[in-house]
Amino acid sequence: SKVIAKNTIFLYIRTLLIMLISIYTSRVLLNKLGVDNFGIYNLVGGVVATFASLRGVFAQSVQRFLNFELGKKNLHEVKRIFSMSMTAHISISLLVLFLAETIGVWFLLSEMNIPNNRMEAAVWCYQFSILIACVQIIRVPYNSCIIAYERMSFYAYLSILEVGFNLLIAFLLTMTNCDRLILYSFLMFIVAVFISGVYKIV
Repeated sequence: SKVIAKNTIFLYIRTLLIMLISIYTSRVLLNKLGVDNFGIYNLVGGVVATFASLRGVFAQSVQRFLNFELGKKNLHEVKRIFSMSMTAHISISLLVLFLAETIGVWFLLSEMNIPNNRMEAAVWCYQFSILIACVQIIRVPYNSCIIAYERMSFYAYLSILEVGFNLLIAFLLTMTNCDRLILYSFLMFIVAVFISGVYKIV
């Protein structure tokens, strides 16, 4: 019961902090990127938000199998399930990449109403958004393992660190003369890779 209470507190704190930081980050981004760039990022980068919402469903599916085998103390099966889930999610990420680079690119260039002078930046933003989505999909088995082993404090800390990096990036946008939309998309991709690397190492 103490473990359940502790994990619940960590998750509630995580959710509250992420919500508050995300709301403030959106305000800072709107100010630093400008209305046009902010709108383009939310439109083109929506692919990340789509797969972020599905990531929880994927993680729960893998977690159920991991919890079942952990309950039986069958570590060999735990490793096998993790390996299979990695293969499955890598395959899903490759499928997403293929569809995004074919149908998605066509839709972006032909159907989306984006100013001509911002189309190049929108394309770069879209490419980095696809890569972020793929990285997040491949990260799912690691998320599932952390939840299955009930390491909620680590999960909460890393989630808060990720949104903290996002807020820091938003503030750093004023320190460069580069295209802010492209730079922001690139730095978000770097953060996604870094966080995934931490998951893998730990």
